[in-house]
Amino acid sequence: MRHIRNFSLLVLSLLALSWSHIVIADITDLDEAINKAGRQRMLSQRIVKSYLLIGQDIQPDKSSSQLTESVALFEQQLGELEAYSKSPQISGQLKSVRKEWTGFRQLATAKPTKDKAIELISAGERVLALSNKIVQSLEQQSGNPKNKMINLSGRQRMLSQRIALYYSALSWNLEQADLQNSFTQAVQEYDQALHELRQAKINNQDINAALDKVISQWSFSRSGFQLMQGQNFVPFIIATTTEGMLKNMETITGLYENLQS
Repeated sequence: MRHIRNFSLLVLSLLALSWSHIVIADITDLDEAINKAGRQRMLSQRIVKSYLLIGQDIQPDKSSSQLTESVALFEQQLGELEAYSKSPQISGQLKSVRKEWTGFRQLATAKPTKDKAIELISAGERVLALSNKIVQSLEQQSGNPKNKMINLSGRQRMLSQRIALYYSALSWNLEQADLQNSFTQAVQEYDQALHELRQAKINNQDINAALDKVISQWSFSRSGFQLMQGQNFVPFIIATTTEGMLKNMETITGLYENLQS
């Protein structure tokens, strides 16, 4: 009960946060392309997470809005990346994403069921893997070390939603293997990358201050996962705390993008 009360206080503070404004515009440089391509990874996981929450009737209105907005933003940014790409390799990778995205979107926007949820999780994995290849290809076009940090920081956005996704899948008691392992791995990867980001030599004072805030919040957030040991799932609270993680990492990724080369 003490953990739940503490987390409830955190929820109230996070509800005051609003989603960072995303500028819809043509991509003008490689830094922006890496940021937006990286955001596609996050959206693939956010869409599945929202679907799972709707299926469990957890904040259905808010979850439905998140799903609709995420689908629209993924579609918009996919078009922007297609227009920006001058590389045959990346254009080919984008075609693969476009093909997989069509079926994924149809699944995600249908009425949630447990059977279809398992299918959607698998489809989300495919969209994520294909989207990640694009980020890696874009990063390889530049020798600038800050692009690695844009990628790494942007990947934290994805992991925040992946943590919420697999937590929600576990709370819905889906009959799919390795849900617990996938959840645990996402938590470990987020933790490792967070400390790697904090040690980066290119960080300025603003980035370090923002990362220190995230590290403090993360230490507290992880305590909520201990409730799973007794099958005492609190998906609403975890969805809210990971939303705060997402917003903070969105800000930090933007700070890396705006660093002077």
